[in-house]
Amino acid sequence: MVEDLVPIVDRWAGDKVSGAWLFHAPQGGPLSEGKWTRSVRWTAAIKAIGVPKLRVHDLRHTAASVWLGSEADPKVAQRILVHASTAMTMDLYGPDRPEPLGRSQEARGHDGGTEGDRGRVRRTPSPREWPLT
Repeated sequence: MVEDLVPIVDRWAGDKVSGAWLFHAPQGGPLSEGKWTRSVRWTAAIKAIGVPKLRVHDLRHTAASVWLGSEADPKVAQRILVHASTAMTMDLYGPDRPEPLGRSQEARGHDGGTEGDRGRVRRTPSPREWPLT
């Protein structure tokens, strides 16, 4: 899908200088969400697709989940999303990401636990439970 969007964004970018806003307010600077949603008829569009409560911000969450779900570099996603750290990005979007470790645990027949002294399976803490260092 990204490849399909490149020519559209290139057309929108036109003669803009590097670093210029792709979508800008009439007086310059960033376009506010309210003005953008009116200019693209957001309310009509989301009703037409049957998702009347979809927020523009929901698209950000979808994009982040898709990037990380397709094994994009978390550092790149963090920079695009302008998060303070990669840890923040992974805390917000990482749990939905298919991890090689998760696949190997699934292949072993359990859900992430480690065998204890008596052969029982203990639950391994999720990344959200890891101590911050």
